Amino acid sequence: MGTIFSFLAKATASSTVAGYATHQLLSLSTLSRQAHILGTTTGSLAGLIYFMKVWIQGYYFDKSDNHNKDLTGCTAVVTGGTVNGLGYATAEILYQQGANVIITVRTKEKGEAALQKLKSNASSTVGNNRASYVICDFLSESSIRNSVSEIKTKISGGIDFLVLNAGMAGTRSTQDSKAGNRQKSSADMEEKAKNAHAAKVWMANHVGPWIFASDLMPFLIEAAKRNPSENPRVVWVSSGAHKRAAISWDNPFQPKGSAVSSYGQSKLANIMHAREYQNRAREILREETSLNKEKGNLDIKCFSVTPGLVWTNIIPKFFFLYPLYWLIMRSPTKGAQVIKMACLDNNLKGGEYMSNCYIKESEGIDGCSNDEELWKRLWELTAKQVEEKQYEKLIEISNGSKKEN
Repeated sequence: MGTIFSFLAKATASSTVAGYATHQLLSLSTLSRQAHILGTTTGSLAGLIYFMKVWIQGYYFDKSDNHNKDLTGCTAVVTGGTVNGLGYATAEILYQQGANVIITVRTKEKGEAALQKLKSNASSTVGNNRASYVICDFLSESSIRNSVSEIKTKISGGIDFLVLNAGMAGTRSTQDSKAGNRQKSSADMEEKAKNAHAAKVWMANHVGPWIFASDLMPFLIEAAKRNPSENPRVVWVSSGAHKRAAISWDNPFQPKGSAVSSYGQSKLANIMHAREYQNRAREILREETSLNKEKGNLDIKCFSVTPGLVWTNIIPKFFFLYPLYWLIMRSPTKGAQVIKMACLDNNLKGGEYMSNCYIKESEGIDGCSNDEELWKRLWELTAKQVEEKQYEKLIEISNGSKKEN
């Protein structure tokens, strides 16, 4: 409640100050009274909208990344590559810099659309047949394993960039909720639908990417050995929602609390997964180096990032709000700038959490995202969930869910 009052007070103050400043400026002009009133109202509204943007994004200005590199011969795998999404924007950035790009999508139609747009927007100075796609549903282990097998046939020399972007939102769509209400009117069945959605969020946002990244680790190791001077990068797309989240250790598939809690938990897990993944990959590389001193210092760098609130396909399509979306949200290309930084900035050490192209301290309840023992605990818990196929028993209920990009 205190947060709401604080937001309303600050929003009112921002609107009032902006309106007053506009009024004072217009008083110096010879505009008509009607124009004066319209200008003051517009200024007040602009102040309110700007405050909302800063409150949501956490920054006064959106920063861009200026790192550029010739990625000819490099291979990038980006999950969730649907056109107009964050994954597609990331794939486009890497493709424009010369990388061979493989994206994952859920349907052939989405894959073909993404390839067509990538190639049509490509620079004429680089080859234009460096993109491909694989079908992958992160709610299905068999689909994930099959996509990895297909990716293996498309690469040679390892994977230089792996961007784990695909996922699903924490809230159910209005359409799905209505369908669920029509079919299951009782409170008990509605609760089951909500629990099923929470299980899918954990599966799509954490367990699925865990399987995918684990199966592809040998190819990141291969790239590290191929070119020791250039460290492969793995990037998890997290969210500021992790700040007020914790891992429900007893059963992450069914965390206590709202849908927002299940989403925040999955985004917290992304940060913890990134850091433990880096530890384990580096341990393998240390063993490789100890066996062959000529290999030098091999490394893999892993990062977690938040792109901010980005206008993508998962945003509800309320057309009357589109002007507000445009003013407050980031475009996919702008949101992908922090992913670009994670991929190309050689000054990064690995393990950082970043937002708006700044290195930030990750949070989570009790600082759990910074606890190395908990990173390991989460890894072992996830491995057990995969081994026992726990999620397959929990995601059978499909009502009230929204699939990933």
